[in-house]
Amino acid sequence: MKLSIKNLASVIATYVDENKVSVATFQETRNNTVGLLDTIGKIFTITHNYVDKLEAFDGEFLSFGKTIEEWANDLILCEDYRPNGERAMSPHELTYRPVYFSYTLGRKVIPLTIRNNDIERAVHNEGQFVSIIEGKTKALADSKTMMKYAIKRQLLGVLATMCINMQDTTIADITLAYNDTGSALSLSVVGDIISITLTNGGDAHNYIMVKPYSSDYASYTPTQLIDNGIVVKLDLVEELAQPVDATTSEDFALSLKKAVEVAEDFSEGRSLNGATLGATPNEGLYLVVKQGVMPTLDVKSLAGAFHTDKLAIPTKIVVVPDLGDANDDIYALLVDARGIKCHPTYEAIRENVNGDGDFLNMFSHFECTCFASRNTYVRVFMKPQA
Repeated sequence: MKLSIKNLASVIATYVDENKVSVATFQETRNNTVGLLDTIGKIFTITHNYVDKLEAFDGEFLSFGKTIEEWANDLILCEDYRPNGERAMSPHELTYRPVYFSYTLGRKVIPLTIRNNDIERAVHNEGQFVSIIEGKTKALADSKTMMKYAIKRQLLGVLATMCINMQDTTIADITLAYNDTGSALSLSVVGDIISITLTNGGDAHNYIMVKPYSSDYASYTPTQLIDNGIVVKLDLVEELAQPVDATTSEDFALSLKKAVEVAEDFSEGRSLNGATLGATPNEGLYLVVKQGVMPTLDVKSLAGAFHTDKLAIPTKIVVVPDLGDANDDIYALLVDARGIKCHPTYEAIRENVNGDGDFLNMFSHFECTCFASRNTYVRVFMKPQA
């Protein structure tokens, strides 16, 4: 019969049957004159090299101790020169930001059993046997890699949530309103976070006290607290539409470039502790973006906005599937790589041979302490909240 495209399509559709492709059950056949079982012609697997895209946030191995303590000192304000040295013998103590601690997450273990005289009966040759055994042991390493990758994504999500909570005025230690009369506020040491409404009936914002408390502050108005640098506004979260078109992409690119300029210098109110260390070029800033954002930016916005030579300092972009179980409206974080670390504190592979059951058990042990700095730059980008 003469071949036609239509007839060929019909024949091929019948020939390539879904009941013969990727079927979960094996159908025995003996299509040979001897009546032997037809042999399987190929045994294979498709391997994948699992990678941790957040390796920049790996911390050094902690050989002794598992708790991390973070401290940071304040800088010193200059004073007028005193030719008579009136305060030469007086103490001039350095002041510090509040100290915070990070604790171990506890130990996890990944178990694996390798049975003897198990795979041999199902393969054709030694090469196939070795390949399957290698796949089993590779699964141990790949599983730990993916676990560490997930831990760091969750850590970033926890940091973003901490930033959002720090700007929540309902958790403020002190609530102040604008005082038209300038009378005493009776401010006392309650905590570091102060919610201030600068205009009557206006929006309240959280401020953090960055100067050591003095009883002199009790007579200050909210405006005086701000103007004298006693408190600074916490500016950790930016509500901005996620890039979906040219306009929103350009808005995000502009906001990001402004944020990078701030991040490279010393600033206040851009960290959980108030005072923020500038990101150094050799360490660099990282823009961690959820999947779905970068394609829109690449297509809808000027690509040059994301070239490292166009940014204020080198900034690397890492795309991740999620930020753990953090608010799904968070779609990007600009962070100082020094301030996000996952420190392994214990890693070991142990083996137990079960002679009675004739198998080998392998256990990959892992423990880490996660660290999120309260003194380095962080900027959370999230969709506008109702």
